[in-house]
Amino acid sequence: MKAQVMSGQMVYKNLTAKFSDREYAIMKVNLWMHMLNDRMKPTKWLKPNKNGTKVNFDYIHSQEEYDQGLGELDVYLQEINRQFGFDFSINRDEK
Repeated sequence: MKAQVMSGQMVYKNLTAKFSDREYAIMKVNLWMHMLNDRMKPTKWLKPNKNGTKVNFDYIHSQEEYDQGLGELDVYLQEINRQFGFDFSINRDEK
């Protein structure tokens, strides 16, 4: 029998409530992309506090799950692009 870890929780201690909403959004995008590339799909971002931000995640086991995670990140990017006037996008290299 093969055991697999299905989910977990990370704590980003540097992602605290001391940052402005704009700064927080930039750091969140960066961490989100790193999590996806490390095969972790964020499922819930808890509120930041002085101790950091906790993020619940599911492990990614297939390309479809990774693509779904990119889609969720893209929705967030559209939201913060409107809110803060950013021009963030995901560059998907199709091979």
